[in-house]
Amino acid sequence: MKMSATVDQCALCGGALQPGETILEIWKGKELIVIKDVPADVCQQCQDAYISPEVSEQLDHFMTEHKQHAPQRYLSVPEYSAAQAVSESV
Repeated sequence: MKMSATVDQCALCGGALQPGETILEIWKGKELIVIKDVPADVCQQCQDAYISPEVSEQLDHFMTEHKQHAPQRYLSVPEYSAAQAVSESV
């Protein structure tokens, strides 16, 4: 995710940005933290999301104290090794 002050065009593909929401997946050590419904400007072509500096600052603050909050739910996420995912014949 990119931080954006006031951008109206995607830096990745040039598509138009519109207000929307995104999901952040943040690794903190070996812990995966998922934050959904994050306000962002979202590219209408490639779905790349741009988060404002204000929202980014709030997220940084939340991450310092996230263990003080009860999550909405816990997710079960499968994990695979590269050896499983990448064939030696490639």
